Amino acid sequence: MTNARGPSSETIEETAGSDACVCSIGNTVEHYISGILGLVATLVVGVQVYPWLQAVAGPSSYLGSTWLVFSFAAVWLVCWIVLEVAWEWRAGRVHLL
Repeated sequence: MTNARGPSSETIEETAGSDACVCSIGNTVEHYISGILGLVATLVVGVQVYPWLQAVAGPSSYLGSTWLVFSFAAVWLVCWIVLEVAWEWRAGRVHLL
């Protein structure tokens, strides 16, 4: 098999209909911990920027609460992904660049 780095003696077996995850998580507890830490980081950031978010969402009486919920959900997702990748990189399971 040839990849971007050159020829390799590794073979990749692919099975049709396999339920195996492409990138396995070492431990589900690590995944849950990074999610909880992402939620805590979101709450800390949310308390700091809530007055600004409320001022931005205030004029729109229809979408005010939707904007706030979407903002917190988006920040939580970003924090979770960043913490997950950082954790996996630190553990040596993900190689960036």
